[in-house]
Amino acid sequence: MKTVAQALAVVALGLAFSSSAIAFTGTYTAGDGINGTVHDLGTGHNGMDFQASPADSLDRICIFCHAPHNTYRLSPANGGPGAGVGSGPQAEDAFDYLPLWNHELTGNATSYTMYQNGLGAPTSGDKASQAMANGMTPGSTSLLCLSCHDGSVAINSYGNASQPIASRSSGGATIGAQYLIGQDNYLGNHHPIGFDYDAVQTVDVGIRAADTAELGGAGTVRTHLLGVGNTKMECGTCHSVHNKGNTGETLLWRSDVNSQLCLTCHDKGDDPGTAIP
Repeated sequence: MKTVAQALAVVALGLAFSSSAIAFTGTYTAGDGINGTVHDLGTGHNGMDFQASPADSLDRICIFCHAPHNTYRLSPANGGPGAGVGSGPQAEDAFDYLPLWNHELTGNATSYTMYQNGLGAPTSGDKASQAMANGMTPGSTSLLCLSCHDGSVAINSYGNASQPIASRSSGGATIGAQYLIGQDNYLGNHHPIGFDYDAVQTVDVGIRAADTAELGGAGTVRTHLLGVGNTKMECGTCHSVHNKGNTGETLLWRSDVNSQLCLTCHDKGDDPGTAIP
């Protein structure tokens, strides 16, 4: 299920939630799995405690994002059945990857203002932002992350009318303001996502090749690029939402001690090619 872990990264950018004095108060070991992490959302032992409404007698972890039956359907443009066939809501065309997704979706790929670095920035040559030059559109995997992180949908709001009551929640607790990513559909001052890494690296001499840049023990950058052909930089390129296979803090695939995560891709200093303890 590595692909799912990458894809949802969804959700993994940081992550202690606090809109109702809810904040992460536990500890967890990188790579040990989702239990007890900031994405163990519905139980109180780690301080998260986004309770389901009605209450979930099973205290499930996965239900906040996934369910086994009647989840979102793909649109016809992405191989879905179209209106009148099957049950569960139909996603917009922007969502071309839906791993039994159960959390309410928000926005679409073109609704976000993407990375901007100012009118005084270079506009040509390898010093110009190649992500901007080549275009950025959040992929489906990043949009899944944003369905919680942009603050437009409550964390404990999930499920739909085609499912049993136990798979639904009408909670109203949203993510804390300091952890909003894409508030008001603005991603202009966040690391660029939704761009073709290879196209950028071809022009920008300060970016390492995806097939040789090593994310410590988590493989090369290529194995964490997403989309068709594994070329797109998305949230899951840096974060492991389920805390599996990663070695870094805040669900990062690789530790950023001494900025080693940054130096994995950005050729601005020495990168030893191995995870730092």
